[in-house]
Amino acid sequence: MSLLTTLSEVDTKQLKRAFKSNKAYLYFDISVFNVGASISIKCTDTFKQPSNRTWNGYDFIIENDDTTKYYIEKELNNRSIYKKVK
Repeated sequence: MSLLTTLSEVDTKQLKRAFKSNKAYLYFDISVFNVGASISIKCTDTFKQPSNRTWNGYDFIIENDDTTKYYIEKELNNRSIYKKVK
């Protein structure tokens, strides 16, 4: 799953919160079930690598920098409910 695919699956409310966050990192908590997936974004200032014992193969953490904000803004602008981020 790429960042763009992941962002397209996250609900609008969480994307707005992540876009406006001043925290240094975004942790994508992804749970996959038989009928779909659940993705939540946790904004944090602490970089913590997922444990090898408990990592599910999907979760990841990225810097909340200008590039990440660009892709979040691009995804928000593509949605019909939210045409302009700023």
